[in-house]
Amino acid sequence: MVEILGGPTKWEKVEQHLHGLGWSYWKPTPKDRRIARRAFDADPGDSGFLWIDVPISGSPWRADREASWQVAAVRKATQVIVYDRLLWRDETDRTLQPEWQVYSTRFRAWANPPAQARTWSKPLWWLRKALYRAAIQTGLFDGRGPRVRGGKTSVLHLARGMAAPAEREDIDVRPLDGRGRVGVVMHGEDALNRALALIMGPLFAMGLLLVLARQAGPVGVAVCWLLALACTSIAWWTALTLPWSRTPLRCALFSLLATALMACVALGVPGVHKGMTPTQAVATAAVTYYAAGLMLLGRRWRWQVLVASVLPLIATVVVAALPLTGRFLHDMYADELSLTTAETGVSGIWQLAAAMKLLWPSLGAILFIAAGWGILRYFHFIRPRSITAGVAAITALTLALTMTASAALNSPKTAVLKLKQAAIQGTVPPPYFGISPEWTCVVPTVPVSELTEKGGTLKATEPYISFGIADGQVVLWNRPSGKPLRMAADQVRTTPQQNGARGCPSRRSAPAHAREVR
Repeated sequence: MVEILGGPTKWEKVEQHLHGLGWSYWKPTPKDRRIARRAFDADPGDSGFLWIDVPISGSPWRADREASWQVAAVRKATQVIVYDRLLWRDETDRTLQPEWQVYSTRFRAWANPPAQARTWSKPLWWLRKALYRAAIQTGLFDGRGPRVRGGKTSVLHLARGMAAPAEREDIDVRPLDGRGRVGVVMHGEDALNRALALIMGPLFAMGLLLVLARQAGPVGVAVCWLLALACTSIAWWTALTLPWSRTPLRCALFSLLATALMACVALGVPGVHKGMTPTQAVATAAVTYYAAGLMLLGRRWRWQVLVASVLPLIATVVVAALPLTGRFLHDMYADELSLTTAETGVSGIWQLAAAMKLLWPSLGAILFIAAGWGILRYFHFIRPRSITAGVAAITALTLALTMTASAALNSPKTAVLKLKQAAIQGTVPPPYFGISPEWTCVVPTVPVSELTEKGGTLKATEPYISFGIADGQVVLWNRPSGKPLRMAADQVRTTPQQNGARGCPSRRSAPAHAREVR
């Protein structure tokens, strides 16, 4: 019920706006109007009352708040003072009815023993009855019979009445789901879906918290276990308040089994399953968060799902395919090592992978904000067209893009630092998007005085990290000077070295068959 101030002209203006929105509205009865006027001490000539059906999409929880926001939007659109005075939610859920399949019973006499059947033939008749029941359950007698929903007595009467002008007695119905059994609790469709979400969601969160607790410190372990117990309590409470079977004991057994199964998946079973790692747990939680958020966003605004998920993905691929973007990280990597573009040249696939490395954190940030917006709007935590929520979302997106861009731009520098550390310690140098430096022993094939060296002096007994051959020159990393060492490729012979700490054999000690003769 809403109260409209301003007299009959304003009342008519609001009614026209409601008609344009497609909302159903009607005037209250004289009794309801008298009660409302006495309750709010309203002036009959200034205040008018209407009953309005406000369509709300999203969760039924906090739907009254969403309805109040919609009424406030009517006030802003009409510039008329409209108060929401009385709000309640109409229950639109339906009870899930059991489903039955109609089948023919013309072969029932084949399974029923006659009254004069002998005692020795009873096992045979039991076998025939078991075969007949198996044939019914497998649908051999269904034919083209219809499917009916409802109670068994009503669906049987309906099936026999609709099968022919006169009721037929040679047909029966068999259950197609578990709701056809006697004593099964009938649930509402939406209520059952909400209960499943409140049971499986907390159990899933419990499993992730148990995984994180294995790698956390003492305080982190305590916090994770407390949160896991809280999630388990929510799941159990929901399962017991929404009966899954005829007795609470069976509900408790079901809850215990589901909890134990989730704990085994998360923590593993000795000798069978190792359990999830923290990285897998975080990745699973992120994927679930993205999927749930974008799905809830799509239930309200399908075009916004396209804008929030598909368009950023397309834009990321398009920008990553640009030549300038593809070489961006490789050029930064080359600048950090004082290398040229030719010396760090890679295929287009690796350039695309590097560009995706540069852009995917920003894409993840956009999807993170979009999924959060979908969840908050679905549960009516954000007011529609709210300036405050929009500014907060833009601020969070800006911060996320700034942080992810900073992390992506630091990627070449981090890779170079790891390369220099590997050069000092003699460990395997890390690759970087198609650039695969490796330890190499370099042996001159000309007198040392004739070597054309740039950036240092070659020591044949020491291994070098090699970047390959570019422009007719072997490109090496000179550890003492911290700069590249270049020399003509036709003046040296290179052999791979697995470990930089081993060193290289001298030229004199090299095998005769491995020496190169000029």
